Amino acid sequence: MRQAEAAVPFEAGLEDLLSQDEFEKAYRELDTISREFDSCTGLRGVDAAFIAVAAALQTVRWVLMPEIGGTFDAAERMTAKEGDALVKKLKQEFVEKHSGWDTEKKHQGRRLRQEEKTWKEIIFSGVPYDVTAGSKELGLHLEGRYHRYKTLGHDPVLGWIFGTANILTDTMTLNPMLSYRVKKGKLLNETLLLPQLFAETVQRVRSSEHVLPAAVFRQALHYKSDMYTKTGLPVPLLGAFHESLAGKLYKSQYDFLCFVHDSKIEGTSALLSVLINMLASFVHGLYYRPECDGSRDLFELRTRKILLVSNALAASGNIAVSFLAKNAKLLDIGGLLVTAAGLYRDARFLARAKQKFIQEASDREMQQILSDADRLYAVF
Repeated sequence: MRQAEAAVPFEAGLEDLLSQDEFEKAYRELDTISREFDSCTGLRGVDAAFIAVAAALQTVRWVLMPEIGGTFDAAERMTAKEGDALVKKLKQEFVEKHSGWDTEKKHQGRRLRQEEKTWKEIIFSGVPYDVTAGSKELGLHLEGRYHRYKTLGHDPVLGWIFGTANILTDTMTLNPMLSYRVKKGKLLNETLLLPQLFAETVQRVRSSEHVLPAAVFRQALHYKSDMYTKTGLPVPLLGAFHESLAGKLYKSQYDFLCFVHDSKIEGTSALLSVLINMLASFVHGLYYRPECDGSRDLFELRTRKILLVSNALAASGNIAVSFLAKNAKLLDIGGLLVTAAGLYRDARFLARAKQKFIQEASDREMQQILSDADRLYAVF
């Protein structure tokens, strides 16, 4: 090694160690191993039949699934009068159930107003993020009855955090994560950043053990009253990231209930797609014959290729039909997600399997060389 390092003082690469003929021989051996891998994992006659059947089942699945993007049945909505009656009834039931809770006002310090609402006042008061008075003067443009997609308190997911915090602190948080004070049913020109909002919320919760459960109940009650009204609740999370898109969907009557309905459709579609893949994989596995199919691992690669091709064919057909019909509601989003996940997962699996196959073939050749060298060493 010392002699070699003295003769070659620089970092030696393969180009310094192998001749052109040796390089070409190595590439030929690699091509040979690759062809052997493709031959072992290539699709055969019975596999083509599986592709056709699996693709047909996947296609029938998305054809029979209902369209997405429809509006929720108006007959299942509540009128404002019905919603108010429901809210009043549930408020009274909550108060009666917790009649033993303390309702005395407590001093809250300088950071908050000197007297905060008791838990009972929280229950019977309106939620501050429903206020629109004063918004025009502040240039907020809450759009009247369409204000729900602009306020995080109405978000079906984020509202559990921001809506509850708003109720506890008499504030309204808008999509840019900026909060405004609300006093006597009007927005004030006084803003709070998130750290300040949460700090006041924590202080408010510490002031009384009953205000947090009361605020959470009031938030849930507001969801219940708004969800089935004509305007409903906005699509969850979308407003916080893309307010204009959330507004377009909301104004076109596509609300949270429509989103839930479509999620069920696409969830069912994705589940059926996975079940069809599992069925195809199981049945194909019954055709495994060690004497002609090689190792079980190589046969599994053929199964994965069948699923990849059949899912891709069904997904391509769905996209083509949606494009030709110019109807995005025909898109099988659940099936497309399953197909995309399968392409990503199985493509990586196939690549790793091929790399392992080549490495094992190279190791066998190297082991043969070493064995030959041992035999020569033993002779001489």
